[in-house]
Amino acid sequence: MTARRAAFTLLEICLVLMIGMILLLLAIPSVAGMLADQRLHESYARFEKFAGEAHLHSLRDQKQIILVWDKHGIAMCTATRDLHGEPEVLDRLEVPEKEVFELSRPAALSPKPVAEWVFWPNGTCEPVIISYKGPAGLWQVKFDALTAHGTFLKSEVL
Repeated sequence: MTARRAAFTLLEICLVLMIGMILLLLAIPSVAGMLADQRLHESYARFEKFAGEAHLHSLRDQKQIILVWDKHGIAMCTATRDLHGEPEVLDRLEVPEKEVFELSRPAALSPKPVAEWVFWPNGTCEPVIISYKGPAGLWQVKFDALTAHGTFLKSEVL
């Protein structure tokens, strides 16, 4: 009589590996989606922090602060001009090539207003809608005139 050994057969090992591969293949898209969602939220947090700094500068320094969209990104400037007619740049939000921040000013009187967002010394700002599009997705946020806090209108992971 031969002794029987307790072991897994090749078929059982292959079956376990196949189930593991299927579970891994199902998990990869959700992990990729979570990472894209995280990058999308980081883009919003970066912009919100920059806008919050402009709001604080206007209150603390009792000066009008303007966020100006230009070819290099978004500049935080004072409303006063130097001898050459240029505003003093306090800070800058660099925008990578694959990302776009667009400004919409629904309360502007002109049909094509300049791309500037004003923060006044009394703590209010112009109501605006900021749209973002980047590799991770897109979002659109409406910023309140009294609090300068954003409310999401749309968010989509690509």
